[in-house]
Amino acid sequence: FDAGPKESTYITLQKMEAGGLDAGFFIVYVGQGERTAEGNISAYNQAIKKFEAIHRMAETRYPDRIEIAYTADDVTRIHKSGKLVACIGIENGWPIGRDLGKLKEFHDRGGRYITLSHNGHNDICDSANPADGEPEAEHNGVSEFGKQVIAEMNRLGIMVDVSHISKKSALDAIRLSQAPVIASHSGAATVNKNPRNMDDETLLALKKNGGVVQC
Repeated sequence: FDAGPKESTYITLQKMEAGGLDAGFFIVYVGQGERTAEGNISAYNQAIKKFEAIHRMAETRYPDRIEIAYTADDVTRIHKSGKLVACIGIENGWPIGRDLGKLKEFHDRGGRYITLSHNGHNDICDSANPADGEPEAEHNGVSEFGKQVIAEMNRLGIMVDVSHISKKSALDAIRLSQAPVIASHSGAATVNKNPRNMDDETLLALKKNGGVVQC
């Protein structure tokens, strides 16, 4: 993460400032890989490097231009100070492996939402897009471990993100979560039929939950 050249196709601080984008989620993304002990360690280490890069951007390189928000009040305070606001989201719950304690660590590092799975199933829930060779459903929705993950996320104050996960996983997550869920980047299946998009049943369940879908 850097201020970056203007011609870059990625988001940059210059583009945020020029476009009036006051706040954004900077994403700790780890693509799904082998769910072995070694694979889980690798996923965790990749996530930590990305957390550190976000913190380095805000705290070491450009502290006069951008600051990390840990609370809703932080967002307001930072914006009023004239700086850009960096929030942190985690796309794919794989980096926690089977260790619920990592949720507290990620929360302490600023993670405020987790997309439960990505392309490929993990130990939390089934994906809308299984990896090659995977069954369409491994857990038939959210796993028993995933139920514990959602409960701990609720306790810590980490939003549950249902984008990328299967319909059954999403309905399970919406039912299980004691707080409103989000679909951080999903579309409507009625408009564009795609496994990643949400049908009317799921959208209405999310509405009843008080959640938000962002296309």
